[in-house]
Amino acid sequence: MMPWRLAWNGLLALVAVNSLALSLRAEVPRALAAALENLREQRSYSWEIINADPGPVAQSTETRRGRVTTVQQNLASHVIASLASNGDMLLKRDWPDGGQLDTLVTADGQIVTGTPEGWLTNQEVLTAMADERVNTNTPSTRYQWLRRADRPDTRRPAEELAAAVRAAGEFEVSGDTYVARIRIGDNARESSGLSALAVTLAVTVRAGVVRDYQLTVQGSRSLARAGVEVPLSDDRFVIFTYLPVRKLDVPDEAWAKVRPTKSAAAR
Repeated sequence: MMPWRLAWNGLLALVAVNSLALSLRAEVPRALAAALENLREQRSYSWEIINADPGPVAQSTETRRGRVTTVQQNLASHVIASLASNGDMLLKRDWPDGGQLDTLVTADGQIVTGTPEGWLTNQEVLTAMADERVNTNTPSTRYQWLRRADRPDTRRPAEELAAAVRAAGEFEVSGDTYVARIRIGDNARESSGLSALAVTLAVTVRAGVVRDYQLTVQGSRSLARAGVEVPLSDDRFVIFTYLPVRKLDVPDEAWAKVRPTKSAAAR
């Protein structure tokens, strides 16, 4: 079974790298550029990240060594997130297997994640993972949620979208939607084990604001030992809500970890 999450995380890194090289040449439609600037300046908003069907999905491929069957499973989490007007952010993540974790990111960069053992800082999560590896010979349920709690992706979608737009080629306009192909350099792609990769970006803009965007991936991953390439596909759909958030729904236990000297009334 092949977890697609590994390829998706690699893709986001490649998009960021390529956007730096292409930022001086990219031509972004004026309305889209204005909407991106509007999103960047928003002090408070919410968003939802919807990933492709988690599967598992079996695919059969003809290769020089015969027919190969692989099973893909999307291990990325579904995310509902909010950015408060003071800069604090809350990520509520859930997985197809029923796992759930909430992560609080303060405006000054402190991070704590709610776990079955309480709210833990990144360092506490790393320490618990090290203890689990030392004390257990086989992967445990505890180690699984610790890995998910370990250094979660805390980037705002405005950052991801800006990088994707800079890396995109020429945009086509269809009503309120801007569609473009993202070019991934051959060297960067090969270093991540990805090949024949095509990424399509679709951004919907209405009334001067970004309403949603979608990244669609079609490609393959090289399996060096088997000498074959396995087809991969995925979708990442991000939806925005621009209602201001004044207070995050976070328990006092979490605030105590990041602001131990402040009372609940002060928040």
